[in-house]
Amino acid sequence: MKQRLLKTVSLSSSLAGLCTLMVLSSLGCHSGDKVSGDQLLGPGSSYGANWGGSQDEYEKVRHVKPKLAASTPTGKRKTAETRIWDSIVNSDPEIEKAKRFFFQAENSYNEAVRLRQEADGSKSQLRQAGELFMQAGLRYQEAGEYWPDSALHEDALFMASECYFYIDYYKHANEIHKAILKEYPNTRHLDKIQQKRFQIAKYWIEADSEEEQGFFDLNLFDKSMPFNSRFDEAIAILDKLRRDDPTSDMADDATMLVSESYFKREQYGKALQSLEDLVTIFPESDHQFIANFMMLHCRFLLYRGPEYAGDHLDEGEQQIRDIKRQFPVKAEQYADELNRLARQFRYLQAERQWWVARFYEGKEEYGAAKFYYRKVAQNFADTPFASRAFTRFNDLQDLPDKPETPVKWLVDLFPETDKVKPLIANEMDGPIR
Repeated sequence: MKQRLLKTVSLSSSLAGLCTLMVLSSLGCHSGDKVSGDQLLGPGSSYGANWGGSQDEYEKVRHVKPKLAASTPTGKRKTAETRIWDSIVNSDPEIEKAKRFFFQAENSYNEAVRLRQEADGSKSQLRQAGELFMQAGLRYQEAGEYWPDSALHEDALFMASECYFYIDYYKHANEIHKAILKEYPNTRHLDKIQQKRFQIAKYWIEADSEEEQGFFDLNLFDKSMPFNSRFDEAIAILDKLRRDDPTSDMADDATMLVSESYFKREQYGKALQSLEDLVTIFPESDHQFIANFMMLHCRFLLYRGPEYAGDHLDEGEQQIRDIKRQFPVKAEQYADELNRLARQFRYLQAERQWWVARFYEGKEEYGAAKFYYRKVAQNFADTPFASRAFTRFNDLQDLPDKPETPVKWLVDLFPETDKVKPLIANEMDGPIR
C-alpha cells in the first residue's frame, strides 16, 4: 500500500506541475480572444471527440457491473447473495477507499464537463475545466489501485484515459490503454479504446510528416507526444491494434494507415508488405481497390533496373490484369493511370530482355544473344526495342552460337587427361576400384 501511495503521489506531482502550461498551450489563445467550447480538446476535436458524447459514454460505463462498481443503483430489491456480497465489500477499508476516490473522480469529471459546455469562450472556465479533468484522471487511477482486479479498476483506468485524452495528454492516455489491454484483454471498453488509440497514432503520424522526429530527438515538454520516435510508436500502436483485434472494423483501417505512412516515407518495401497483408487478410475491406493500386506503384518503384531480378515487373503486369477483372467499374475510372502503368511495365520488361541480349553478345555467346533478341522482337513489338532487336538478330546470324576457345595454342600444350586406372589389380576378376 505504501508503494501504491508513493507511486500515486509521484504521478500527481509530475503531472500537476505541468497542468497550467498544458491547458494554456492546448487553448492556443491570447488575451481578449474568444475561445470556442470544444477548443480545449485541441487536436482531439478533429478526430471526433466531443463533450456531449463523452458524457453519454460515461453514463453508459459507470453502472455496467453494479455489484462491483462504486455507485450502485438504488431502488432495486437486494437478494441474499447481494447482501452477503455487500457485507464483504463494505468490510474492506481498501475497497471503501476505492469507492470514495471513484466517487470524487466522478464529481470532478462531471464538473469539468459542465464547465466545458458552459464556458462560452471564458478562458478562466476553460482553465478550470482542464484542471478538473487532470484531477479526475489522477483520482480515477488512485481509485483503481485500491481495488485491483475488479470492474471498478477496469472502469477507473478507462475513465482516467478519457480524462487525459480530452486534455491532449495522449502519451499518458496511450500508456493507460496499454495497461488496460494487458490486464483486461476482453474489456468491454475495447471498441472505444481502439478508436482512441487509432486517433492517437494518426495524430502522431501526421505530426511526424510535418517534422520528422528521430530516435535521439527527445520530447520533454509536449504531453501530446511520446518521449521520442513518435512515428515508430504510432506504427507499433497500429500493428498491435490489427494483430490483437483482427476482426474489428478498424483493423483494415489500421493496416491501410500503416501502408500509407510507409509509402509517404518512401519505405516502399514495408508499404508493399503491409498492403499485401490488407489484400490477403481483409478481402471484404473497402480499401481493396486502393490497396491494389498502391501495390502497383510500390512494385514499379521497387524495381531496381535490368541488372536485377524482374519479379516486380512480372507481378505488376499480372496485378494490372487482376485489377481490371476484379474491379471493372473502378478500373474504368482509373483507366488512363492503369494503361500508363501497363506501358511502363512493358517498356521495362523489353529493356530488361534487351539488356540480357546485349550481355550475352558482349561475351560472344551469340546463340543466347540471338534467342533474347528474337524474344524482344516478337513479344515487345509495341516498344522501341523491337526494331533494334530485329536488326541485331540479323547481324548475328552468321556468327557461331558459342565463342571459339581463346588461346587455343596454350590449351594444346596440356595433354588430355588419361583414363582413371584401377587402384588395385585383381588377377582373378580384373581390376577392382
